[in-house]
Amino acid sequence: MSTIAVLPINYKMLPEHLKKNVQEKASVAWNRVRQSTEQARSSVKTGHVRLVAEVLLAVYVVVLLFQLRYISKADSISADSRSATEVLTLGLLSSSKGESDYVSVHAKVDRPIDVFVVNTVNYHFEVFVPVVETFSAIENVNTTVLSSEEGMSKWGIRNAMEMEAGGAGVPLIDVTAAGNSLTELAERAGKVPDFVFLTTCPEDMRTLGKGLHDILTAGTHIMCIVHEAHLWDYRNIEQYENEIAFMRPWVERGQWHFATLSRHVHTFVRSNFPKFLEMPDRDFRPLLFHPVFDFSVPANPDFSAMPFAIIPGKFETERRNYQAIFDQYNLLNCDIALRLVGSGKIPDVQEHLNPKIGFITNLNFFEFFSEMSKGVAIIPTLGNEHYLKSQSSSTVATSIIAGTPLIASQQFLYAHSQIPVDAVWVQGDGESELEVLARVGKLGPTAWAEKKLRVTQLRSQLIRENVARATKVLNIISQYTKSLKNVSS
Repeated sequence: MSTIAVLPINYKMLPEHLKKNVQEKASVAWNRVRQSTEQARSSVKTGHVRLVAEVLLAVYVVVLLFQLRYISKADSISADSRSATEVLTLGLLSSSKGESDYVSVHAKVDRPIDVFVVNTVNYHFEVFVPVVETFSAIENVNTTVLSSEEGMSKWGIRNAMEMEAGGAGVPLIDVTAAGNSLTELAERAGKVPDFVFLTTCPEDMRTLGKGLHDILTAGTHIMCIVHEAHLWDYRNIEQYENEIAFMRPWVERGQWHFATLSRHVHTFVRSNFPKFLEMPDRDFRPLLFHPVFDFSVPANPDFSAMPFAIIPGKFETERRNYQAIFDQYNLLNCDIALRLVGSGKIPDVQEHLNPKIGFITNLNFFEFFSEMSKGVAIIPTLGNEHYLKSQSSSTVATSIIAGTPLIASQQFLYAHSQIPVDAVWVQGDGESELEVLARVGKLGPTAWAEKKLRVTQLRSQLIRENVARATKVLNIISQYTKSLKNVSS
């Protein structure tokens, strides 16, 4: 067995001077394997030699692959001759380092770059707003929003974010106007974008049409957020079949990239997309983007009135068994009230519980987060197992944006490892969410305020990470698009 046989697939895509570096490191590691195997043969009884040797071999190969995955990262950054396709394929869009690495990055792209942020379906605004604010925080980034006047106005987002078509603030182009192919929209914007961020992908692809092909041919890079990763199985699920068929060749060319909104979805994509998209040799390393934005919350929470916890979302019995929730709440005699904040038909509540269970509806986007920020806790009541395996929950983003801690199980914390244990109310084994709430109610205002402060600190940390990662992505892409423009000029 040769050293090259255990190299990662990306080895073949490295520049020549880096291939030599990789081979040298592979040879050193392989020699260690052989030495350890010989030592095992001389020191272990014959019947166990093969097993011990194979274990040592497996360990060293795993270590080797881990090292090789990252050695090209530092080296390739200094290689002026590399192409953007090579660098992006090597996984620089992914977060692999510790959080402290992203604290002091200067948010500036080396040259002006044009970015389109797309939201054509009028939902997932808890993702859309953080993306816009992230790019707006980076110097030399010209951000244009592709959405609809109706969607931006309906939820009060346009005025709050100072979007004015053709004026100051973030420019807005209405995709529902006549001629909504991306090519025509780019003409209306007066520029072909260097980078397009699809916040609701693949649904945004259906609205933008064949213009996606035109701008990709011109060298534009696309970032596609994967919301429900289990639905992307190209082999067995038809829901996104056409969209996946379109993007696959652009993934191969290094111009189509993926992003996820939580660590467990990031892990799921890395493990499953090679077979889901029938690209077994591809190393999928999506960008990890936190759907959080800066939101002003009271520095000193007021708990003088009766404290309350919040269940957010649509009042749909398909999502939650509200009667069972209210029945258990009644039995616990909890000191914390319940508020359900969302939309839809309001569930029936027993009359004697009316003073402690309330409903708040018809809030715009920022009013919603203002209300959420007043609570002591958020009860997620996640509806299915996908939220712990392959799908991100907007309730998690809501908690961090509003600065109100979630009630979270150990399973939840394992899946959402970006959230530290001190930023949630931890649910014990065999304990229901409402039993946790009853326990939290006895802790008092000091403990509640301290926990809320920790969530606010986490939000600031995640925002810094977003800006740092986005800056890295755009700097890589700007070098690639710059070289294309130099060739064409």
